Amino acid sequence: MNMLAKMFVAAAARRMSLACGLAFALGAALPAAAGESPMLAKLVEAKSLPPLEERLPKNPLVVRPVERVGEYGGTWRSALVGGSDDGWILRTVSYENLMRWSPDWKEVVPNIAESIDVSDDAKSFTVHLRDGMKWSDGAPFTADDVRFWYEDLFTNKQFTPTPSEPFINTDGSPVDFKMVDKTTFQFNFKNPKGIFLQYLATARPLDNATVRYPRHYLEKFHPKYNPDIQKEISASGQSDWVGLMVNRSNFWSNVDVPTINPWIFKTGYGSGSATQAIAERNPYYWKVDTEGNQLPYIDIRHFDVLSDPQVLVAKTLAGDIDFQDRNLAVAANKPVLFEGREKGGFEFFEEKPASPNLMVMMFNLNHKDPDTRAIFQSKDFRVGLSYGMDRQEVLDVVWLGQGEIAQSSVTPGSVYYNERLAKQYTEYDVEKANSFLDKVLPNKGSDGMRLRPDGRPFAFTFAYSAANPVFGDALELVAAQWAKVGIAMTPTPLDRTLIQTRQDAGELEGVAWERGGGSGQEVVLDPRWWFPSNTDSYYWAPAWAAYFLGVNPDSAQVKPEKPVPAALKQMELYGQLQASASADEQIKLMNQILDIAAEEFWTMGIAWEASGYGVKKTNFHNVPASMPASWIYPTPGPTNPEQYFMTRP
Repeated sequence: MNMLAKMFVAAAARRMSLACGLAFALGAALPAAAGESPMLAKLVEAKSLPPLEERLPKNPLVVRPVERVGEYGGTWRSALVGGSDDGWILRTVSYENLMRWSPDWKEVVPNIAESIDVSDDAKSFTVHLRDGMKWSDGAPFTADDVRFWYEDLFTNKQFTPTPSEPFINTDGSPVDFKMVDKTTFQFNFKNPKGIFLQYLATARPLDNATVRYPRHYLEKFHPKYNPDIQKEISASGQSDWVGLMVNRSNFWSNVDVPTINPWIFKTGYGSGSATQAIAERNPYYWKVDTEGNQLPYIDIRHFDVLSDPQVLVAKTLAGDIDFQDRNLAVAANKPVLFEGREKGGFEFFEEKPASPNLMVMMFNLNHKDPDTRAIFQSKDFRVGLSYGMDRQEVLDVVWLGQGEIAQSSVTPGSVYYNERLAKQYTEYDVEKANSFLDKVLPNKGSDGMRLRPDGRPFAFTFAYSAANPVFGDALELVAAQWAKVGIAMTPTPLDRTLIQTRQDAGELEGVAWERGGGSGQEVVLDPRWWFPSNTDSYYWAPAWAAYFLGVNPDSAQVKPEKPVPAALKQMELYGQLQASASADEQIKLMNQILDIAAEEFWTMGIAWEASGYGVKKTNFHNVPASMPASWIYPTPGPTNPEQYFMTRP
């Protein structure tokens, strides 16, 4: 983490380098032997494309290959399932932010930004772009493109009704933008923004929006610059200029919009009933390998558009998929893929999960019924149920023994790992379970089931997404185990939207869920499991999360309530973390938040998830043997797909 700490010091911002797979040739001249793809060399020879040295920035980003310098050529075949499967595109084509994660997910490193100077108070961020960098059509990429995003889109109330993180101050107002020159601009906040660079490295849509809007192309779709905008709107079939701008700026469906990605779409995705999408190398891509050869190595990205994920399995077994994890690498498919490896000519690589648990179990601590709320808020109640859960049985039956028994917690190996949070109350002990539950619900009916304080039977439901039936299997087992200690719980499958709606209304009692936040920098950027920090925390503390987010009680469905002291303390510490410019201080503060989470035992879990996998052909190279699996990471983007290459069979 020392490198990250240096990044927050302005004097060191221009001296950054990375040992984990990337190297940055700061000010270095392009090697004389620099090469390019033969398909581009032919265009240069025909004088339909400028020479390589005129297409690259003065200081291209140098990517260190995982195995070796690659070979040019080939078509990377993978697949999309359905008409809105853009996640695979975002992960493998367009992870190009101002900053990016290092391959090992331990720090953020420069990407589109050649460097970023950070003020001592972490309020001002001066971004230096790469001089001479170009869009895929050869037009200059400059700070003026970022100004277009900021002035005409981000702060435009029609296009962006409510500005959001990370480009807002604590009072909700947008960050101030200042263009210094064509390669330099500033973001100036009213308050310290200690983890701003980490936000800039994530894969969330807004965090790379700054660099997705080429002014020279998109101005004609904005009413400020085009007085005849209605003609464009009518011709496009959109209802207003906002829809027009969204449509025209979408790089995977509109093949005409310039990008800065390694591949640019020639056959768009998401238009009609198209069965394939095709992207070709960007001749102006601004990264090179350690010998100065322009990336990417692979010429063409070919995406089959499928309606059934089982067709993807069949294509993989037939040897027609070169590299894929999305929609393919699930536990149910692994046995058949394992058996078909030799015939299909492929092999597995490891993906380490970032989720805090296979299934996080949460009680609504802000339930609208006062008696139910009091029961759920009792730590003794939650501890009693944790002891009354035979996790090994659930793990063996539902997940075939794959995983390690644990609570919802940060996974081992992290600077944020907390042993107490991970392992407390995980043993199956009916006697202990009863002793804790007796403190909260001492009375039982003739059937042995516990009674509420008013004498009525105590029973509750546990909601889970109907799209994830494995949770139903797990909860059925847990319900049978809890019945042995007098607790009546009924698993309830619901549509995901209905879960959110009912929880916002304060009606749900328990929710089972699974997402990231248990590894890497997700622990800090997505701390929903550790304290009520975002709207996803609505699953277990909606009113407290609303308090932290400062929602308007007059207009919000979830009315904010002042949290209990422990949660308030966590919120205070997180505010200090966000304001700190020191990486070491951020780690210290986050660990204090986790200590409180361990003491309060807000949520519980079954087990940590076993490592996942991805599939690649044996002639597909420069893929790490192991990589994190996360949307924020976002797998496999930080491993630099532009340096993947293929050898001829």
